[in-house]
Formats: sequence, structure tokens, C-alpha cells
Amino acid sequence: MEKFLVKKETNLKDFVSDQLKIPKKKAKELIDSKNVFVNNKRVWISSHQLKKGDIVELYPPKQTEKWNIKNNIIYEDEFIIAVNKPPFLESERKKGSVEDLLRKYKKDTKIVAIHRLDRETSGVLLFAKNKKILDKFKDLWRKKDVKKIYLAISHNEAEFKKKVINEPIDKKYAKTFVVTKKTGNGFSLFEVEIVTGRKHQIRIHLAKIRYPIVGDKVYGLKNLTNPFIKNVKRQMLHAHKISFFHPFLKRKINITAKPLPDFENFRKSIKL
Repeated sequence: MEKFLVKKETNLKDFVSDQLKIPKKKAKELIDSKNVFVNNKRVWISSHQLKKGDIVELYPPKQTEKWNIKNNIIYEDEFIIAVNKPPFLESERKKGSVEDLLRKYKKDTKIVAIHRLDRETSGVLLFAKNKKILDKFKDLWRKKDVKKIYLAISHNEAEFKKKVINEPIDKKYAKTFVVTKKTGNGFSLFEVEIVTGRKHQIRIHLAKIRYPIVGDKVYGLKNLTNPFIKNVKRQMLHAHKISFFHPFLKRKINITAKPLPDFENFRKSIKL
């Protein structure tokens, strides 16, 4: 992460564009990623007005390696495919989403996502090979017959072994089970099971009990002074395991996605 001193009043987009010598469109994309800090606070409004003496911190854009979907298929049968989704890719619909990439790789436009993960969340993502299969699996989700286990690295050391969180989200019932796997150095590693599937449920529930997920730009810590934490580019949340009774194969299926290198490297760096 690089630091820049603001020497005259300007807006954030123009400042980033000038400092990095990149087009304003690219500067806005960088700001939209929510990885830009002004005086230790995340700012993602490109028109934000900077004052003389402000300190702007950001990651200069880098050329990223193309993600290889072939090496990240972790389960497949004649009905479904499971992928270990990376962060920063949409689950479905959009061009360049995991769904789009899988369709192109398999040369099959009938493939469709059964569920979705947040853009920054990694882990198990399931796809049906056609709409008839999708409808059958959607029934499993509606009946809550799918067990979903996540791993999360959060701020603060938990003082509990197990906890049930019953907190409504958008006035709707939401229930989360949390198991503390390890604590230390001001952090906790949680295993989290969601009974309901509300939007951002794990992130909201952990924040409500004062264990916000590291790297969460919406529900996480607002004022960050630790450069080590600022270098975390995404929320440390990984969809680790999914289990269900297969409606076509008529047997129990357990699928596990290994945590990705950025998650594991951060976990090891804080000795969890």
C-alpha cells in the first residue's frame, strides 16, 4: 500500500488519477473497490473532496493472473458442478462471472448457478446443468435441507466456545451458529453455520456481537490505523463445506473447498 500527501484541494478521483498516472475511469474503479483510505478511513466516493494535508493510501493497480476454472472444479456428477470460487468474481449472470466462465469452459449455456456468494467471499459454489435440475435443488434451499459451513477470521478474541445468534435482518428471521476454533493476537477464527440465508447474514451477525470480519468494508471496522490490516484486500470469509441429500443420486453429498492462499496466508501471519 502506498501513501500520498494531498498538497491542494481536489476530489479523490482526480487525485488518484494524477498520482498514479491512470485514466479517471481506472481511478474510479480503484476507489469503487473500497481499498482506498483517506486519513485511515475507507472512502469509496470518487467525488470525495480532499483537503490540503490529507493522507491518501491505496494499492496501485496490478496485472492479475487469469483465474483457471478447470483447476477449481471440486465436484462434478451428471447433474451438478461445484467450484471453489475465488474472491472478486461475481457468482452469476454478469460477463466474467463464475457462471459465465463455467459455461464457456464446458461449452454449455444451460449451466446455471444454484445459489450465490458475495463478490469477496470465496468457497463452494454450486451449479446445475439445466433448469430442471436447478428447480429440484432450489427445493432443497427452500426447505433448508442444505448444511452450509463457513470459515471467518474476525477482529477481537472470542470468549465463547459456541454461540447462537438470533437477530432479524431486514425484519426477517435469521439464525446463525458460531463455533470458536481458535483465538489469539486480537483475532478469532470461527466456524459458522447459517440456518437461514439472508443477504450478508454472517457479516451482519458477527458485527452485531462485536466480532466484525477482517477486511469487511461495510460492516467491519471503520477507522483503521494498522497498515497490516489495511493490506487485507477482501473480507476473510470462506464457504468451506456444503452437505445435502442429492435428489437425483439419492445419497448424501459432502463437498469441501480448501481455503484459498490469501485466507490461509493471513491466518498463518496472525498465528491462528
